[in-house]
This record gives sequence, C-alpha cells and structure tokens, in this order.
Amino acid sequence: MTIHFEKDQLETLQPFFLEHLQELLRFPSMYDPNTIQTGAPFGASIQDALQYMLQLGESEGFVTKDVGGYAGHIEWGQGEDLVGVLGHLDVVPPGEGWSHDPFDPYVKEGKLFARGTQDDKGPVMAAFLAMKWLKDMGVEPRKRVRLILGTDEERSWACMDHYFSKEEMPVVGFSPDAMFPVIHAEKGLIDMDVTKQVDADHSASLDLVHFHGGERLNMVPYKATARIEGESEEEIDALFEDFLLQSNYEGSIMEENNGYSVTVTGKSAHAMEPRNGTNAIVGLAKFLATLPFSQPVRELMGWIDNCYEDGRGTAFSINCGDQISGPLTMNLGTLSYKDGICEMGVNTRYPVAVPFDEWFQAFTKALDKDEASVDIKEHLEPIYLPKDHPFVQQLLAIYEKHTGESVEPLAIGGATYARALTQGVAYGAMFSHSPDTAHNADEHVFIDDLLQAAVIYAEALYELVTSD
Repeated sequence: MTIHFEKDQLETLQPFFLEHLQELLRFPSMYDPNTIQTGAPFGASIQDALQYMLQLGESEGFVTKDVGGYAGHIEWGQGEDLVGVLGHLDVVPPGEGWSHDPFDPYVKEGKLFARGTQDDKGPVMAAFLAMKWLKDMGVEPRKRVRLILGTDEERSWACMDHYFSKEEMPVVGFSPDAMFPVIHAEKGLIDMDVTKQVDADHSASLDLVHFHGGERLNMVPYKATARIEGESEEEIDALFEDFLLQSNYEGSIMEENNGYSVTVTGKSAHAMEPRNGTNAIVGLAKFLATLPFSQPVRELMGWIDNCYEDGRGTAFSINCGDQISGPLTMNLGTLSYKDGICEMGVNTRYPVAVPFDEWFQAFTKALDKDEASVDIKEHLEPIYLPKDHPFVQQLLAIYEKHTGESVEPLAIGGATYARALTQGVAYGAMFSHSPDTAHNADEHVFIDDLLQAAVIYAEALYELVTSD
C-alpha cells in the first residue's frame, strides 16, 4: 500500500491526542518513596501513569505488558525482529515559579502547558499516536514495534535495568526525548556527591546555621535558603538588597529570632547546559561569602561560587571539549550545609571523545588539594554513532523530507534511553524553533510541533517495520 504522510491527515485524531495527553499530564508522576510498594517501585503516581498508558494501549487493540511496575510496553505487529521506541513517564519535581498548577494542563495560544509536556509525556503520546495511525490505516508490519515506557529516567534508570533483564533487546530503536533532526552522540554523564568540611567556628559575630538548595542534580536549582544567627555591625538586610540590585538574582530576607532567614531565587534549566539557568545555590553562596562569618566558612562560600559558577569545571582544571559533542558541563544541583559539613550534588556531562579517566583524575586531584572528597553515584558512558551510519541517515532523510531542511545530525549533553539500546539514537521531539522548557517552570510545547513529530515518527516506523 502507498501512504502519504502529511500532518493534515492527523486532524481527525487531534482531539483524541489532546484528550489523552492531558489526562496523562494530570498524574504528578514523580518519584515518591513514601508510596513505594510491590508493583509500584517508584511510587503510586508513577505507577498510575504507567497503568493509564497500558490501558490506553489495550483499548486501541495493542498488546501490552507491565514488567513488575518498573516499566511496560505497548506492542504492535509480528515477526522476529523488534523495533523499540523508548520514552519515560516520570517527571522532575515542578519546582517554583509556575504561573499555573503544573499538573493541571491547559492550552493557550497553541501551546500546551504542564510538567511533562516536553519531557517526556508529550513525545511519548506523539509516538503512540503514530502507532495508532499506522494501525488504523491497515498497515501490516513485518516486524514488531514496542513503545517501551520507563518510569525512573529522571533519577537512576533502575526501570531500564530491570526491564532489559526480563525483556528482549530491540534490534534498533530511538528515543523521542531530545530534539530533531537526529542525535548521533550523547555525552557521558556522571552524578557525584562532593563533600567538603570546614571548622564551624561559632565565635564569629555571625554563624551560618544551615544552607540548603536544589531538588535534583539534573536541574539548575531555582531556590536556595540559609539561616544566619548572631549580630553584625553591618546592616545585613541592606547588604542583601545591594547584592540583588547588582546581580541577576531575586530573593528575600527576614529578620527573626536573633537572626535572619535568607532566600535567593534564580532560574531553573536542564543540567545539560547550566548556562541556560541561573544557579540559586551559587548566588546565595556569593552573597554569604561577603558576611562576617568565621574565615573557614567565608572561604567555603567563596569556593562554591568560584568552582561552580561558570558551569564548565574551569576551577578544577577539567574544562575540555571535542568537535563531536562540545564542552564538558558541570551543574551544582543540590547543596546541604550544617555544622561545618557541606554536601554537594554535582551533575557532570563530558565529551564523547574525552576519556573519563583523563578528566576525572584531574578532578579528584583538584578536590584533594581543596580538602574535599567525591563519591560517584551514577555513571553513564557516552554513546556515539557516526553521522554516516545507515540508521542515522535513514531517520535524517525522513526529517528532511517533512521539513524541507538540509541539516546535520546533532550531539547533545542530555541522557536519553538511546543509551539503553544496543543500537539506538534520540529522535525528536523538539524542533529547532521549539522553546526548550524541559525542567523549567511553565514547561510547555507547541501542539503543532507534537503533531508534526507524530507524522515523522509514523513514517519512520513505517519504513522500519515494513522493510525486509
């Protein structure tokens, strides 16, 4: 059969698409240790989102499977070979700064707003729509395609580890969790705990009781707070107001109980490019370094500011890059300070052509010099397919056909489920004109962009499952 893939053909399915996507977005599917139970290893709401998608798939005539609550899949077709489409249903915490309830999706000026619209529920539903469209048209695949639904992508990827310990590995696949035209390389990713301890001398005129900021390592922290006690000859509130006037930060200070409560807010962004955000932890450390704490505490605050502000690891002498994937990035995502102990959660993404040991040894050497220590929590190796790889070129040609663009494959600092595949890439769903709002307040997508992505996914799947 001959099929012409055009967005206009999807108009009759748009109400279906929006209805079910908005229902999916209403689940606050964040990791919740308080509701973990058998069958819901990451919490009740994540499991609810998974069950919603599996039930939707079953209602549309697909074969579905729940793999212990860790992940699930929606399968279509028959044949020996398996094509995978890997997306995730978990989301990062909404954070602050939203102009509307982040789990009450709404449409305005052609844009759909809610946490997860871009990362990754919107693209997942676009991939599902592509499968439904092909099935409704009577396409008879010679291979099987599975929409694999992960539930722990934003945390530790335990979902994929469990899933592929039980289920078949696709011959080839893609993840709709990045951008077009096609991602042929992803930087290495490492999550670390960095600890630095100082003498918490309480004899100074001011005492830093505690300092906290951030929610996730893969987010530029939006907010940081500190509790200060004691008295100072200087007007701390006036110093803070001057600091705000001379910086890109906002915040507040309250005098209470022989001390001050200080809050700094910045701008959240995805950790793959810290420079797209404004790090509230760094901002608060910058201000605290000017106050009359003990010398070790002031030096610690200055060290935090100096080491993490540029987002490139320059202060640790690990700033590097390559022509394939760009520079190393470093995001200070979380911080907790109390009684002289400072624990920092750091997310670093390193270039595909720079060996891990090369920069990490320099990093640990710099930390040793600064009397700090590091503990690796998670390490994902970089992935890379050459630009001229047949699979990369096949997906690229479909994108170019539908956009009229002549473009090159891209490399990114993000980590997608393409890493979980033996042979895979990230493919959409963002376009070059799409606003990058993942992990931000007021996350949103253009509805037309998701529908265009669904058309591209439909033709890609058609070629993959009908060819010999």
